[in-house]
Amino acid sequence: MNSRKPMQLRLPQELKEWIKAESDRNGNSQNSEVIRAIRAAKDRRSTFGSVGIITMDQSDNARC
Repeated sequence: MNSRKPMQLRLPQELKEWIKAESDRNGNSQNSEVIRAIRAAKDRRSTFGSVGIITMDQSDNARC
């Protein structure tokens, strides 16, 4: 059984262009690139979270 559910996502144009460029560069679908980017952010948050309180701004920059 497939546990994945469709999700509509609205992105700013520059992020759409970045996802498209990354998917072309890596030979992946745009969906795969979105998943990869979210997992990478999640992993970073998990790693930094064990050190202290880290907040991420809209540019995905960490601040203590």
